[in-house]
Amino acid sequence: MPNKHDLEQRFIAHLRRLHADDDRAALAHLRRGLGKPPGSVVGMYRLVQPWLPDNLPQRREDVFYLVAALFAAHPEPGGHGDLGGNFAKLAAKRDSESIEKRFVAIVNSHEDELPNHLRHAMSLLAADSIPVDWVQLLLDLQRWTHPERFVQRRWARSHWSTSPSKE
Repeated sequence: MPNKHDLEQRFIAHLRRLHADDDRAALAHLRRGLGKPPGSVVGMYRLVQPWLPDNLPQRREDVFYLVAALFAAHPEPGGHGDLGGNFAKLAAKRDSESIEKRFVAIVNSHEDELPNHLRHAMSLLAADSIPVDWVQLLLDLQRWTHPERFVQRRWARSHWSTSPSKE
C-alpha cells in the first residue's frame, strides 16, 4: 500500500537530487520563484510540473512551487521537525527578540502573506545553517488554511516548548 505522502516525499527527493548533483542552473531557476507568485516563473515549470498529478488543486500546486523556490534558497540537508522547532534553534543561537517577532508574524500570516515571510525565514535559517525538514514544511503549508489552525498550533508548541524560558 502506498504511503499517503508519497507525492511530497518523491518531490522533495527530486529537489535533493538537484542539490546533490550540484545542478546550479536548476536551483537558480527555482530561486527565481522567490518573491514571485507561485507558478509564475516559467523556468520553474520543467522542474516542478512533471512531479505533480494533473488533478492537483491550484492551491496545493502553488505550495509545491513555493517550497521548490524556498528549497533552492536553503538546500542544506538534515532537517527534522517543523518550522517552530527550527525557529527555536535559531532563537537559541541568536538570542534576539526580532526572531520571536518574525516567528509570530509567520504563524499569524494569511496564506497570501506566507511566501514573503517564509522567504525571509529561509534567509535567517540558512545564515545559521539550520536545516529544514522539507517534506514536513510541504505538508504543513498544504494544510495552512485548515480552520482549526493545527499547523500553526503545532509550530507554536514546537517553538515555545523547546525555547529557553525567559525568566
